[in-house]
Amino acid sequence: MKIEVERALRVKSLSNDILEQLLEDRISFKEKDLRNAVELLARSVQDLTNLYVGVEEDHVSTLKATIMKMKICHNTLYYGKSKESLENENASLKKF
Repeated sequence: MKIEVERALRVKSLSNDILEQLLEDRISFKEKDLRNAVELLARSVQDLTNLYVGVEEDHVSTLKATIMKMKICHNTLYYGKSKESLENENASLKKF
């Protein structure tokens, strides 16, 4: 049970990271990357729903798969930022 809670908290943490990326000012994303991110997040919601309603029995594996999908989504958004957005981000980091 402990590993399930840890993985569920990891899903929550990744979700917060993804939201932070999407809500940053002066950041733009490629349409293709956003489409891929939405698909991965929709599949993650589907996995979690299957766990909740009891369709899926193996909680550990399902949560692990969900985490992987969310990591891919996170990386897709992070590395898919437009070049201009990355330059703005680097400039703001240099100020600190």
